[in-house]
Amino acid sequence: MADSDFYFKKIMIKTLQENPFYMLLNDCNNGHELVNRIYRRQEDVFIIELFMPVLSGIEAIKYIRKSNTETPIITYSGTYQEDMAEILSKIPNIFYCQKKSHVIKDLIKGKIAADTFDYEQYSREWEQQPLAVTEYMDRQKKSQEELSPTEIQLMKFCYEGFSNKEIGEKLNLSTRTIDTYINRLTEKLGLKTKLHLIRFCVENGYYNSSM
Repeated sequence: MADSDFYFKKIMIKTLQENPFYMLLNDCNNGHELVNRIYRRQEDVFIIELFMPVLSGIEAIKYIRKSNTETPIITYSGTYQEDMAEILSKIPNIFYCQKKSHVIKDLIKGKIAADTFDYEQYSREWEQQPLAVTEYMDRQKKSQEELSPTEIQLMKFCYEGFSNKEIGEKLNLSTRTIDTYINRLTEKLGLKTKLHLIRFCVENGYYNSSM
């Protein structure tokens, strides 16, 4: 796996390694590290961020495909990039998706390891995502405006690994009150568990918020 976003990579690796049959061969921070640490076709799948410093994902993918046309490659970006999608469409055995841990996990489980994931249908839906950066930023701003500073702080505490009891001690609130706040927050965001809340925090950049 190669991704310059340390926190997303950390949560992605943790998500995948919930399956005891998955093993991480390489944990890379950019395309340069990846192409210098390839294990002679021992990889079953490459997971590569499309935009990375030093050597971009697209350049790393082109390098890999010079000698290996078979191993599946999953690459991703925050928003749909039409020009990149066109380039990627000409490269064999590649899957382009949104930078979301559950999507990448579904692709590996349902498309790489089986044939239950309708990648063509997903691609059509993914292609419809608004391309304009301003629209993306507006959505991010609106999402943040919908969350109070307290809710963001709670989310960050969860990400940092504090228990509900420890969070209560920090905020001078009872554990039961924190339980209630976190349950309401997960419901508000349409999430199921505290782990999903942590993933939401990482994937939407709240761990790096100044709030």
